[in-house]
Amino acid sequence: MRRVIKIGFPILCVAVIGGTFILLNKTTERISRNNLKEEDTFENTIVENTIEENKEASENTPTNETTSNNSDIIATQEKAKELEIANKAKAIELVKQYAPPMTNCNYTNEGMTGEYYLVAIRENDTNIVKIYYSVDIVNEKIQIYTK
Repeated sequence: MRRVIKIGFPILCVAVIGGTFILLNKTTERISRNNLKEEDTFENTIVENTIEENKEASENTPTNETTSNNSDIIATQEKAKELEIANKAKAIELVKQYAPPMTNCNYTNEGMTGEYYLVAIRENDTNIVKIYYSVDIVNEKIQIYTK
């Protein structure tokens, strides 16, 4: 009797643990399938609403005006991108002019915080940031950036 308990009990424990993992895996698969279905229905309703709005808008406006409006929007977006690139370059140039010179470093634009551009000075070899500068390109002022 003891031999059955010594052998049977560990086998029973392994079977229970294995069954638990199998059931857990099936449950997570069902949940993920349900989430995907919910996301698909949500996206489909958004797409359907957008299509309906576009149909209503296209019925109300002539096609020539729509084409000219789209080209105007694209032109403004392109100008905004060009201005953003120019501002980033200007921010880097201001840091190069006014910050203390550092050897074996490169300057990278790290984005914006509010109205200020963040410029990082990084080591060429390790790409580790030595210092961050906050740059106001309108007033042409730089200051050390601290969070």
